Amino acid sequence: MERQRKSYYQFGRFRFDAEERTLLQGGCPVSLPPKVAETLFLLLKNAGRLVEKDKLIEMVWPGAFVEEGNLNKNIFKLRKTLGQWDGGREYIETVPKRGYRFVASVKWEEYEETISPTQIRTLSREPRVLQWMTSRANWTKALLLAFILAVAVAWKVLYRPGQLSSPTAAAIHSVAVLPFENLSGDPAQDYFAEGMTDELITDLGQIAPLRVISRTSVMQYRGAHKPLPQIARELNVDAIVEGTVLRSEGKVRITAQLIQAALDKHLWAQSYEGKLQDVLVMQNDIAGAIAKQIRGVLVRQEEVRAGVKRPVNLEAYEAYLRGEYFLNKFTAESIFTAINHFQQAIEKDPNYAPAYTKLAGCYQILTNMGAIPKKIAIPKTKLLVAKALEIDPEFGAAHAMRGWTLLLYDLDFATAGAEFRRAVALNPNSIEAHEGLGNYYASIGQLEDSVQQIQYARELDPLGLIVNFDLCQTLYFAKRFDEALAQCKANLDLDPNSVRALVNVAKVYSAKGMEPEATSTYIHTLELTGAPSDMILAVKTGARQSGLSGYWSALAPFIQENVSNGIIDSWDAAIGYTYSGDNDKALMSLKKAVEARHYGITYLSVDPTFDRLRADRRFILLLGSIHLPATQG
Repeated sequence: MERQRKSYYQFGRFRFDAEERTLLQGGCPVSLPPKVAETLFLLLKNAGRLVEKDKLIEMVWPGAFVEEGNLNKNIFKLRKTLGQWDGGREYIETVPKRGYRFVASVKWEEYEETISPTQIRTLSREPRVLQWMTSRANWTKALLLAFILAVAVAWKVLYRPGQLSSPTAAAIHSVAVLPFENLSGDPAQDYFAEGMTDELITDLGQIAPLRVISRTSVMQYRGAHKPLPQIARELNVDAIVEGTVLRSEGKVRITAQLIQAALDKHLWAQSYEGKLQDVLVMQNDIAGAIAKQIRGVLVRQEEVRAGVKRPVNLEAYEAYLRGEYFLNKFTAESIFTAINHFQQAIEKDPNYAPAYTKLAGCYQILTNMGAIPKKIAIPKTKLLVAKALEIDPEFGAAHAMRGWTLLLYDLDFATAGAEFRRAVALNPNSIEAHEGLGNYYASIGQLEDSVQQIQYARELDPLGLIVNFDLCQTLYFAKRFDEALAQCKANLDLDPNSVRALVNVAKVYSAKGMEPEATSTYIHTLELTGAPSDMILAVKTGARQSGLSGYWSALAPFIQENVSNGIIDSWDAAIGYTYSGDNDKALMSLKKAVEARHYGITYLSVDPTFDRLRADRRFILLLGSIHLPATQG
């Protein structure tokens, strides 16, 4: 037996063993690469103090030449692993151009031990108990005390009729509802099983303290037979809900179970069977039962908002579920099909608020795709949202939809912000609401608030393309370029051939002064989009002659032709002219982009792309015309 001094850091729901460089969450190990673990150790050791980037690199990779990007990747990995604390704050703060600081409260404890490693793993590691047990005279007493404590805890846990899972459930702060399995044997019924999944996600999402993973992320596990603990780690959740749906001859049977992910332990399971027209009642019962297992007892307001128990027109609900099914395919053709189904739902049940909101969403998405002119789609969207809120003033999704219209098309920033905040309050797990609030904060220059909201939206939808792209963009606006580059590159893992992701990477390279990397990435982007050979030859020649500036100068003569052909819009043209140094054409294009309400105009105050225009009086007047401040950037 050797006498050893052991120490660990306790923060949030984590414990980090300083000797073994291992991270535990709820007593379960969290996988970290060695260099990432070493980075975490150094930040914890200096908790509350700034650690310079150069110092971190020197200590994590002693004696080696390592680019700063490697450190950025470590920080990015830690942020994704640790999640957030204290109402959505990051554990690690970036001090621009200097380094990083661990800002959460950290408790450091140290103790000595004389027992073997095997014994350490089987006994409590609480410091006071271990220090007391180092005396051989107290060994027998320690074992007796451990036995008594175990019996007491077991009695407290088990002798509580009807509350078997409550001690475990107290540790559940997040949940993922995996796609329900269609047991009918008929693929045509897949839409119904997917609808059950969506509705349960929505119902559970009303519970404020509970983080519920979005449909976009969980649907990627449809048909994937991965171990539940692995899925939970990938989605960063404490619990998993999975189930089956069997529909036959006017009846439906739904089976659901709640599983503690880390231990793969069943906490609750129940089957519900009834007539098809009672399916919403069954969904609400399931959501309420799961919530009670997780939180004990729902307060009155949560019972009301966790699904509205009311009779439903069966034909309307069928049409609604089919509409959702086609909407989620996210192609222009499928969305037009979804519109027909949502319209049928409204015809069958004119007081069905979700159908109006989804229909409004269809028109807004088709507008963004360029499939419907804004002058046609936006008025329809506004009327549909107004009707949904008339039917149900407390419907969070409708408030979020209204917020997006106000932000992007009416440029009414104050009212948009109020709508997004209302939507978040009504549905704390609404990605659209958090993302909208983050975009609102970016528009008015509150960039740290913007990053925080988008990061939380990403926590709700970790595998979603849109929210991950938004986080890259928001970090770029905040001029947190190292983090932006790490996030933008991570987006390429989600979609390796994404032109948008490549453009964002190139923009960050440019902002960081990494001109060769920016130039080669922009050229690769043109090649991916199938640009004409004469254009690619021209930009390559320009790049060889004078780098990034040569690239943009060579591209500028092609801009107006591409606008005329509808390949790019006025916003894209403004970016190209700005980078090429033609301020006059850049400002003319920006004015057209504002008039057309192209995406991006709301960020003119903070987008670093246009920093070179900020001193121009015409740019200042343009910002004033849409009520944006001219002091950002």
